[in-house]
Amino acid sequence: MESIQTFQVSVPQELVDQLDQKLSLASLPNELEDSDWEYGAPLADIKRLLEYWQQDYDWQVQEARINELPQFMTQISVNGFDNLDIHFVHQTSPVESAIPLLFVHGWPGSFLEVAKILPLLADTNDGTEPAFHIVAPSLPNFGFSQGVTKKGFSLPQYAEVCHNLMLKLGYTQYGQFN
Repeated sequence: MESIQTFQVSVPQELVDQLDQKLSLASLPNELEDSDWEYGAPLADIKRLLEYWQQDYDWQVQEARINELPQFMTQISVNGFDNLDIHFVHQTSPVESAIPLLFVHGWPGSFLEVAKILPLLADTNDGTEPAFHIVAPSLPNFGFSQGVTKKGFSLPQYAEVCHNLMLKLGYTQYGQFN
């Protein structure tokens, strides 16, 4: 069995600086009068977002928040495809009778969708509600998981990745939420 490694997000400052430079060089188009969202995001909204990313957004703060999550990386085999490096959050519950729960993010989305509810699901404090061991993978082609380089990867293969991950973690029975 391949190992499961802890994972921490670490984006080099050089890449953050490169993004900042690209944002400063952005050339914005004109827009049609009174088009609102009919032809895409209004120019005023794009300018506001651009200004926020250039002046107020602090990647290091966000990176530190992400790294508070219990993150891991492992290889998962998929029939007909190469092994894939899969990133996932795995929050185990201190409750002995906790139920394994697979949390699958939406599209567009990411493993971060589970962050706010992790503590609520993992520990019920008084034991009157069920508790869960939560597994929230970054699906292939999302987040920090490896992308697929071969045609034909679709819903059955995504399901296989999730199931094989749960088996690798020792969960033969589990609930699923998405």
